[in-house]
Amino acid sequence: MIILLLLLAALVVVGIVLAVAVIKWLFILAVVAALCWIILFFVRRTA
Repeated sequence: MIILLLLLAALVVVGIVLAVAVIKWLFILAVVAALCWIILFFVRRTA
């Protein structure tokens, strides 16, 4: 029973680490997409 609880705790820790990593990369992608949109907006405006 204790082994199962330890396994469950390890899975929870791994899940939290993966969630933080995924959210970090999604945030980076959102910032890059926003910068691209702003650059294209001003390029179209000046053209």
